[in-house]
Amino acid sequence: MTLLPIRSNRHTSRYFLWLGMILCVCMLVLLSACSSASSDSAADQHTQHQQPSPAASSTASQTDTTSGHRMSHGDMSSMAAPEGSSSTTPDQVTTDPQIVNGKEVTLTAQASNLEVEKGKYVPVWTFNNSVPGPQIQVTEGDTVTVHLKNKLDVPVTIHFHGVVLPNAMDGVPGVTQDAVQPGKTFTYTFQALHAGTYWYHSHQDSLNQIGRGLYGTFVVHPKKTQTDDLDRTFVLAEWNDPHTHPADTAENTTALNSNMGAYNLYTINGRSGNRIDPLYVNTGQQVRLRFVNAGNMTHLLYLPLSSYQIVSTDGEDIYKPQKLSNGLLRIAPGERYDLVFTAIDQGITTIGAVGDSDFARSMRLPVVVSAQGQKPNVQQVNEEVSRQQQHLTTTDVSGWQVLDLMTYGQPSASTFTLNQNYDRQYDLKLSMGVSNGKMAYTINDEAYADLKALTVRTGDTVKITLSAPSGNEDHPMHLHGHVFQVLSRNGKTATGSPVWKDTLNVRPGETYEIAVRANNPGNWMLHCHELHHASMGMMIDFNYEDFQSPYQPDQSIDNISE
Repeated sequence: MTLLPIRSNRHTSRYFLWLGMILCVCMLVLLSACSSASSDSAADQHTQHQQPSPAASSTASQTDTTSGHRMSHGDMSSMAAPEGSSSTTPDQVTTDPQIVNGKEVTLTAQASNLEVEKGKYVPVWTFNNSVPGPQIQVTEGDTVTVHLKNKLDVPVTIHFHGVVLPNAMDGVPGVTQDAVQPGKTFTYTFQALHAGTYWYHSHQDSLNQIGRGLYGTFVVHPKKTQTDDLDRTFVLAEWNDPHTHPADTAENTTALNSNMGAYNLYTINGRSGNRIDPLYVNTGQQVRLRFVNAGNMTHLLYLPLSSYQIVSTDGEDIYKPQKLSNGLLRIAPGERYDLVFTAIDQGITTIGAVGDSDFARSMRLPVVVSAQGQKPNVQQVNEEVSRQQQHLTTTDVSGWQVLDLMTYGQPSASTFTLNQNYDRQYDLKLSMGVSNGKMAYTINDEAYADLKALTVRTGDTVKITLSAPSGNEDHPMHLHGHVFQVLSRNGKTATGSPVWKDTLNVRPGETYEIAVRANNPGNWMLHCHELHHASMGMMIDFNYEDFQSPYQPDQSIDNISE
């Protein structure tokens, strides 16, 4: 495993001045626009991702997919201001997320209020009155039926992020379906072909709707029995609460500037700080922790464990992962990582976000290992966590190793190579600039409305080069309906386990080459899952030339795909 540098969270005053000027220009341009507009081998594993023929598996068709949907690109009116928290206990309060074991599930989109901190209630939109929504658990090969009932006063959809399914079930309004109107129901049916950790979320006006809480997790267990004694999922997210006023410190100022001043509450499973439930583990248990990033910020987690393995990313197993200790895990928006360890050392350990701000310190998970029946109480746990965090500053962990998937695990049979011939090749440069007079996040210097789709035919091998030659922001690029193999980074071939992903974080100055087989016909999307970027243009269609869909968008419905 390679030692990667940690990018400092401390920036110079010149940087802040530059960032502030850029943000001011962006806001002015956007507001002006608004007003004028009113596990045998990797090769064996991935044959399972092939979908049945279009006729058998999809009811969704080649039309002008941009005619029935739009983005909120440059439209600040679609980015509703948060309502703000309250200390008064509301009539409707969320319940704890439930685990739903079964092949048929009903998810009801409804409004509620989430107690993110003790006595602080934030208005939210939920699935089944919880944030996250219920965890749907199925077994590999199951046919899954999800009934979406909309009790909100806005349209919604569900996208099953990372799940390879028929195009008609992808949940992108205006591309595969019309957004589900208030009071209406839509049913998603698909086969869960591949075991792993996934999540679901609304894809209608997703920057707003995910930001308000419309997401949950989806776990597909393998047919073979897993050996984990304890299996838990932790969803990372951020919130913008105008009624939260953090202490005026240099660390908090740095943190706010690094996320455009948008987020001042960080949560795990909808809770922040001392409201986060400790994970209690008995000595000797094998534990699987599934981490999902449902937010818009990349988080660097410290993992002060004496021995652990990262066994999966984006639902894809890592071949023969090495044991690690006291390491760091960078998880970008849309990504998932599974961590496995055996509880040996008794005591309290804190897994948390690297950073010296109050926001970072509030995103921490206490892991309590004790003999059965001897666990400490919550107050003792929180006191120990506070003590540990004073010794887990950015400086303290600066020498810890960051997981590098390009060198982690052992090599095995690979589906794609750099030197093979590909049927299609595309180069995509990710950046920020001006498109049609508006500030935009661009691909090849153009925003979505002006971008020509990536086109393929069924059976094609496709190589895509993703690069972020300038800027200072991460771009976690998510491809719908497929998984892809990561071949190289900055010209260096991957040397560890074959890396398969559906969401790849392209950091400033990085260039990746990825390969995908076109084996799931449809009209799909490739977009940045930092959803501010997607809503401002960083998305492109990935369409099959030999695919036709009977779906015709209803022009009277306001389909907002991002």
